Amino acid sequence: MLSLFAIIALLHAPLVPGPPATAAPVVKDDQPDLITLKDGKEIECRVLLEGDEVILARVRSRKKEFPREDVFEIQSIERSLRDFFTRYDVVQGSGVDGIVELAMFCEERGLYAEARILWIKILTQDAENEQAWTKLGGVYNERRGWRLKVRGRFYNIEQLRERVADWRNAMELPTSHFLLRTDIAPERALDVALNLERAYLAYYDILGKAVDLQVFDDVPEVNVYKNPDDFPTPKIQGDTAWFSRGQNTVHVNGAVPNVGPRAVFQLTHSLVYNSFRRTIGGNGSIAPWTERAMAEMFAGAVRVENGVARWEFGTPIQQYFQMHASDEKPLTLKKLIAAGYGAYNSGTDAPRYIAQSYTLFDFLLFGEDGKYRDGVGDYMAKSFKGQSAATHLEKSLGEDLDVVEEQWTAYVHSVAGR
Repeated sequence: MLSLFAIIALLHAPLVPGPPATAAPVVKDDQPDLITLKDGKEIECRVLLEGDEVILARVRSRKKEFPREDVFEIQSIERSLRDFFTRYDVVQGSGVDGIVELAMFCEERGLYAEARILWIKILTQDAENEQAWTKLGGVYNERRGWRLKVRGRFYNIEQLRERVADWRNAMELPTSHFLLRTDIAPERALDVALNLERAYLAYYDILGKAVDLQVFDDVPEVNVYKNPDDFPTPKIQGDTAWFSRGQNTVHVNGAVPNVGPRAVFQLTHSLVYNSFRRTIGGNGSIAPWTERAMAEMFAGAVRVENGVARWEFGTPIQQYFQMHASDEKPLTLKKLIAAGYGAYNSGTDAPRYIAQSYTLFDFLLFGEDGKYRDGVGDYMAKSFKGQSAATHLEKSLGEDLDVVEEQWTAYVHSVAGR
C-alpha cells in the first residue's frame, strides 16, 4: 500500500519504474487545494468533503470545518478533475495541439499526474514532440535524438515501448487517486489510467453525498497484466480480476477479452474500502448485500467507447429485475440483509441473492423519488462499524421495513415490466 507522499515521487518518473538518474527529488505539497472566504482570506488545505452546510478540510495536520455561507470559492483536485474531463472530451482526437493545451491546464490546476499522462499520450502520437520530451525529463542528442535516462541507460521511444512490454519493467502511471502498473500497450494503458479517475468521480457522485464520504489519501494500486502467467492466483478460481485488501491492490488479467466490467466490479471494492476507511476509520466492511450490490451496479452501468468509460446509472440491469420479479419464492428483505458473503459466492441460491441485493440497493437509491438515499448511506456507514442488522436499516431509513418491502416489491415489478 502506498501513501500519498510515496506515490508523488513517481509523478516525474519516466515510462518505466524508478526515477531517471538525473532527476532531483520531488517534494509534493500535501495541501494542493485552496478555500477563499468571503472576507478575502485564502486557506491552503486539502478539501475532504463539500457538504451542504459545511466544507471539511485538512489544514496542515488538523481537520477544520468552514460554514459554506462563509466560503466564496473552492479550488480542489476533485473540482479540477471534473473540469479536466469536460475539456478532455472536447479535445480528444482533435490532434496534439489540443492535448498540449490541456496538459498545461492540468499543471496550472495541480493535476500533475494527469498532465504527465497527457505528455506521454502526446509522444504516442508525435514521437519527436520537443515539449513533451522536455516535460518528461528527456535529453536530446543530434545523433540519437530524444531519449530518457533510466537506471543508468538511455532509451528512445521505441526502446521504452519494448521495455515496458515486460511485466518486470511495467509502466507506472500515477493518477490523482490511484497508481496503475501495467505492461499492456501504452495507448491502452493511458486510457485505463484516466478511466480510473472517471470511476472515482462516478463513485462519489452516486454515494459520496449519501454517506458524506471524504477523499482518501492512500493510493490504491491497479495492476493490469498482459500475460496471464504474471496474473496472481485469484481468491476465487477462474476469476479474471480480484481485489486484495491486504495489498490494497486490484489485479486484472488484461489478456481476457471484455475484462472491463469485471475490473470495474473489483475496483468498486477498492473504492469502498479506501473511502469508508478514510471517512469512518478502522478496517471494517459494509454489509455484504450492499457491497455486492454496489459492485454489480458499477459493473453494470459502465459503458466504454473509443477508450472512454462512462457510467449510466439510470439504466438498471433488467436481467436482475426480471429474475426477481419472476421468482416464485423471493427472499424476504430481512433474510437478504442477514446474508453473509458466502451466500453470493457459492450455492444454488447465489444468483437469487445477487439479483435481489441489486434490486434492493437500486430501489433504495432511486426508488420513491430518492427518499431513502440518505438513509441507506447512513446504514452503510453504520454497517462499516458493525451495525448491519435489519433494525439498523429500519432506523436509518426511518420507515417500517414491512412498508419498505412492499414498496421494493412494487418497484421491482414496475422496472421489470418496462
